[in-house]
Amino acid sequence: MKNIALYDADQVDHLVWPENVQDITADSPAISVFTDFHHYEPLVIDADTLALDAEQMMKRSHVRLKLVIDRDAECVGVIALEDLSDSEVIKKVANGFVRKELRVSDMMRRKQDLKVFHYDDLERMNVEQVLNVLKQYGHQHCLVVEHAHHQIRGIISASDIARKLKIAISIQQPPKFAELYLAAIHR
Repeated sequence: MKNIALYDADQVDHLVWPENVQDITADSPAISVFTDFHHYEPLVIDADTLALDAEQMMKRSHVRLKLVIDRDAECVGVIALEDLSDSEVIKKVANGFVRKELRVSDMMRRKQDLKVFHYDDLERMNVEQVLNVLKQYGHQHCLVVEHAHHQIRGIISASDIARKLKIAISIQQPPKFAELYLAAIHR
């Protein structure tokens, strides 16, 4: 292998910027904050992966959500890092699962239980409208589907939008009935 040297940076002053940087605002088209799987490889994990291994992999790679695929590489759901938390694992163990045998398929959010954006709607929306929908449903991430082709086309991420808008976005899960009930009886 040829020796390659590093050089001093003292003679370099200017930072190169992309030629066509797109400033994102709340009025920008929603498509500008959409991760399109035609251009970016989806982050996936096998449904049979051990849950404890999945949590470690996701933490090491700083990934908060992965699409769960079956043996045929078809999407069967999503797994968020929060789905692998100790409290979620304890719930499963309380229901008879063995902690070290839990799989991603045991912890994931099943595809049929997910709410998604339609790509056609996304083409007509702006960033602010997308954020309002994410807040309304309490979703940090939302898949985008293209029904005409029966495809999961991409994903929208509230944290990606926050980064592009350079703002803090707080999206809270809507309270569950049991939480509302407990809050009401303890007043």
